Amino acid sequence: MSDISDNGDTVLTKDLRFSALVNNTKKELFITTKFKTDFTKASSTDDLRYSINYATVCQDFKDFEALNETKSFKSISSLGLSLLSKAAFKQVCSSITMTLKCKEPKFDTHVELNRKLDNWGNIVPTEIDKIYLKNISLNTIIGLYTFERFQKQPIVLDIRIDVDFSKTDPDIAGVGKSIYKYVEKSNFKTVEALVLNVNKLIYKLLPDASDCEVCVLKTDIIEYSDVGVSTRKTREEIMKLDFELVEFDENDLTTEKFVIPNLNRETQIDLEVEDHIAFLAFGSNEGHQLNNIMKAIAELNAHPKIKVLQTSSLYKSKPMYYLNQPDFINGCLKITTTLTPHALLKVLKQIEYGTLNRVKKFNNGPRTIDLDIILYDSAIINSPDLNIPHIRMIERSFVLVPLCELLPPDFVHPVTAECVHDHMKQLLLSAPPPSEIQESSDLISLVPLPTRSTDNATFRYLEYDLVHRKTPTQLMAILNVTPDSFSDGEEENLNLNRTMEKVDEMVANKIDIIDIGGCSTRPGSVQPPVEEELNRVLPVVRAVKEKYGDRITVSIDTYRAKVAEESIKLGADMINDISAGSFDKSMYDVIAKYNVPYIINHTRGDISTMASLTNYQQTEDGEGIKIFNERRNQEDVITTEVSKELAKSLSEMYARGIRRWQIILDPGLGFAKSLHENLILIRHLPFFSKYKQFNNKTGEFISFDYLPILLGPSRKKFIGTITSKGTAAERINGTSASITAGIGFGSDIVRVHDFKEMKDVCLMGDAIYKNILPKKKTD
Repeated sequence: MSDISDNGDTVLTKDLRFSALVNNTKKELFITTKFKTDFTKASSTDDLRYSINYATVCQDFKDFEALNETKSFKSISSLGLSLLSKAAFKQVCSSITMTLKCKEPKFDTHVELNRKLDNWGNIVPTEIDKIYLKNISLNTIIGLYTFERFQKQPIVLDIRIDVDFSKTDPDIAGVGKSIYKYVEKSNFKTVEALVLNVNKLIYKLLPDASDCEVCVLKTDIIEYSDVGVSTRKTREEIMKLDFELVEFDENDLTTEKFVIPNLNRETQIDLEVEDHIAFLAFGSNEGHQLNNIMKAIAELNAHPKIKVLQTSSLYKSKPMYYLNQPDFINGCLKITTTLTPHALLKVLKQIEYGTLNRVKKFNNGPRTIDLDIILYDSAIINSPDLNIPHIRMIERSFVLVPLCELLPPDFVHPVTAECVHDHMKQLLLSAPPPSEIQESSDLISLVPLPTRSTDNATFRYLEYDLVHRKTPTQLMAILNVTPDSFSDGEEENLNLNRTMEKVDEMVANKIDIIDIGGCSTRPGSVQPPVEEELNRVLPVVRAVKEKYGDRITVSIDTYRAKVAEESIKLGADMINDISAGSFDKSMYDVIAKYNVPYIINHTRGDISTMASLTNYQQTEDGEGIKIFNERRNQEDVITTEVSKELAKSLSEMYARGIRRWQIILDPGLGFAKSLHENLILIRHLPFFSKYKQFNNKTGEFISFDYLPILLGPSRKKFIGTITSKGTAAERINGTSASITAGIGFGSDIVRVHDFKEMKDVCLMGDAIYKNILPKKKTD
């Protein structure tokens, strides 16, 4: 019995080297002992008689070691209890904390004992004893990314277990080995699930354990930091949790196939919500891919419980996993549905195998159409035939890029708890997959051109590398068939033979697009009747298509729906509308009906008023509208106001059936812009091209990401103002500078009058800003 009060004084012996037989195996240990005592008198008199002599303590321990050299202790804890009673409590103290450390082959064990003498001289616990299993270092499959699923990763576990050694004497090394074996063959998605299941395992192995903390660190996932989680749960807390210990089949442990455990019992679907938002991915590489995609969308819209709200752009990508097959055309859809996820899956399979006659010969092989559910609300579903979110979505650029055109930047992946946009950025910045998995992860944006023959006709399109901005700038040559255009208006423009001579010259100079216009849209100009515009345009379209067919892409510069439709019927490939549909709302129906590319130009007012509508002060974003672009200065404000107005037009277009893959953006130089605004929009093309907004009221997200951008500065007034060139034809040098700047800032198409000269400007701009050289020998 001790009469020493516990006033906070401690005498310490640290890491005393000690050897003993434990389970008939010699163990090398380090013992740390803390004696709680009162050495007030010893310190005030500087007399060791009134304290504990640590040299005596160490000698007592070594004497014990020698005396018990041939004795085998059942466990380290029983060794510790014996040391306390036979050696440690020879000293006068109020209590003792003893820690015994032992290194096992794959981890370290620490046992902590806390004891005192009661009034009758019995050694009793002062607090619960503890087992520490430290530095359990191993490799296991854990995570969501492909590289995490196909390659084991190093992790480290540290565990603390509370147990009363006066009631039980567990095989501590055996517990550590069982934990090591369990984690080594585990296959969790998250470290959170891992630590909780280890906690559960410990209570299964140690029925007398009362409290447990498990910490796990992933040491190789982030270059500059270890990351991990820990959890502390009492036995009672674990018993209240409605889940069984997850067991793993060793046959599932493989780095050759993608295996994720099914732990989610609940779908987490809000049953009170009738209309659910889902995102689908589609892909096709057999037959006429665009027709396959359009048929699938038509089938979805025809279903009484499904409505397609938005489409992404289209992307051409190399096949994954099975490489010996054609390139895929991929994209995503946003739908609303009252179907459950499994009922929706059934509809998708009917479209694949019923409507579009998909024949699945083997996994990841060719297909007429493939439809996958990527997201359904924020639900997590794991079942034998359906996983939501789609397991492979975060490893596929051809899913993430189009998906992020439909999802706001703050949308969080239900499983990873990271924003989906962040997953996309990480994927685009990461190294490409091994060549045996995918030849290339690069994506090419496609803007489909009309198909006018049989279903088996070639899928025609304009293509752009908008992810890396590595596509040669496309040259659109202006062909005015008007007597009054600001730049080259003359009566001779109405002469078909003269016009075809210009066309021949354009084709000879290998321009990409001819833009035919039969109505001057300069501010304040008199607009001809629609019949007169038709009489000017249609003969030219007919003549160009009869002579060149699909060798040249024909655009029609018109804001009138009737002119657009009649031109498309004769073979025109795309529509360039300076009003973005605001002058003639029937235009949207025509564009949707014929699925042609649609260049939407920003303007305000009409032909007679646009020149006076150049005030771009910041306006309210509108009820429920969230804009993701930070406006740091007035130039950002001006660009944002232009973008907001174009986004409003896009919202109307999507509601009328126009697909995102049809859209080409034009910020509208010279239309309702002063000199100041024109220059700002050229400089701010990177800001313009990244515009994003979300309508909290309707749930509609509109993004300009990866939409092709057309720039049309050619010969315009603001160039004349800066260069003091009053005549349009004199502005060629100023136009060259504007085109070069536009290429540097990110335009994909430039619309020009002087196509011969601008061809060279584009070649130089692409070489300087995109590192693209022409496919011919150069000096």
